[in-house]
Amino acid sequence: MGVRTIKKLLSLLIISLVFLTGCGRLEGTVAEKKEASFIVEVRSDDSRQDPTQEIFLTDHTEFSGAISSFEELEEGDRVNVTPFDTTPDIPYFLASRITVE
Repeated sequence: MGVRTIKKLLSLLIISLVFLTGCGRLEGTVAEKKEASFIVEVRSDDSRQDPTQEIFLTDHTEFSGAISSFEELEEGDRVNVTPFDTTPDIPYFLASRITVE
């Protein structure tokens, strides 16, 4: 491989990582709280985006910002949700980190 090919591959890798870092995150307002999940009204300019998204928790979900646990989460809280990196065959949104503003 030539130096040009390596530079091109490295550039593509960096661009892909920057793009993927911003993908998948949700911002919105908690509309409903359930036993082990909650519904977020999503803020998005994309008309293809569903207006609500159910967020599921795991034992490894981290909470930050104004709260430190799921019990403290309340309807009306503004949240930024980062998902776990999952495979496409998992049809739901598993939260890795939930930050409450």
